[in-house]
Amino acid sequence: MINFRMLKASDFALWIAAGILTAIGFFAVFSSTYAMQIKFGADSLLFIKRQGFACMLGLIGLSFFTYLDYKHLKKINYFLYAFMLFLLLIVLFGGTGAQGAQRWFQIGPFTFQPSEIAKIIMVLCLAAFFDEHKRLQYTWEKGLLLILVAFPFLLIFKQPDLGTALVFIGILFGFLAASWASPKFLTVLFTPIISILFRPLLPLWIIYLLALAVSLFLTRAKVWDWIWIIGTNTVVGAAMPFIWGILKPYQRQRITAFLDPASDPYGAGYHSLQSKIAIGGGGLFGKGFMHGTQTQLQFIPEQHSDFIFSAIGEEWGFIGAALTLILFVIVLWRALVIAADARDNFGFLVASGIAAMTAFHILANVGMVLGILPVVGIPLPFISFGGTSLIMNLIAIGILQSICMRRQKLIF
Repeated sequence: MINFRMLKASDFALWIAAGILTAIGFFAVFSSTYAMQIKFGADSLLFIKRQGFACMLGLIGLSFFTYLDYKHLKKINYFLYAFMLFLLLIVLFGGTGAQGAQRWFQIGPFTFQPSEIAKIIMVLCLAAFFDEHKRLQYTWEKGLLLILVAFPFLLIFKQPDLGTALVFIGILFGFLAASWASPKFLTVLFTPIISILFRPLLPLWIIYLLALAVSLFLTRAKVWDWIWIIGTNTVVGAAMPFIWGILKPYQRQRITAFLDPASDPYGAGYHSLQSKIAIGGGGLFGKGFMHGTQTQLQFIPEQHSDFIFSAIGEEWGFIGAALTLILFVIVLWRALVIAADARDNFGFLVASGIAAMTAFHILANVGMVLGILPVVGIPLPFISFGGTSLIMNLIAIGILQSICMRRQKLIF
């Protein structure tokens, strides 16, 4: 039976924003798949039916986790972590492959993606870890943290799925920033990413290292800080040729195409160029639902999944794309409000982790579609076609509402 007294304490703005985003997803998926299904003589509603089934499962999960006290999730975080590793290991050996990647399980006519489940589990496990180790005062705590993230990261990278693996890095940085656990440790982890970006231009990388050294000198950093920060950046920069070598050919092509899409307009740069054409063609008000030329003529492969935002931009224009982003901002804003009002530190960390995970997805996906970030396989929450992704996003909303409804004692 629904407890309406608890439901009144939930966040209605979050319900509304997530609901509208899910509805937008159905319209966008239908528009981007209808012509393709008709062309091949298939069921024009096939993708909508699959997304609808996933939505029903997601609503069941949302309802369950909304009324489940989120504190129970901390008690089983060890089991959840082991279950996550089990799924990721099994999919490497017995999973279903497609387009050179092995990321799915096939159960009858249905498939699910363990890496999507792993994201929300990682949020819960890291929240439990930071709740127990609030300041990361000892080196072994920092090492254990990196190991906890490294195992699922490497297993997903092996599938290969670089985009989803990077989500784990985003979640980790989100927790480090939210918990204020160790600013120096956050610096040690974050600055090498800048070294990776600057290393292809050797003079720029050298200037960056000198700037780091100057900042450490001015702040009177200790010897160990010099060793960790300068040493880590130097090692990462020197190892770039090796890191580049272990990437798959298509991953290297995507990075090269990001830097210069015109270098391979019919290959690795095709998605980015066609996506920008679709976005630009939408203008202010868009071409109208089911009237986007790039969308209906299938110029963008797999547009219903990773490049779904280009369909929204083309058919609904700047106004529709902006309203979609505003809804995402509302979701993130309410998640942060729920985090700030949480009754305990674990609730604060879980809500902050969900906000960081969602924000990373939005920034990476929209940036990829607009051509300002490399093409990676990251879905747009609530909107992209993908059953497992939709289910886990709805479950995340349920967990947020569970934290929200228990922010104060209820009188029964």
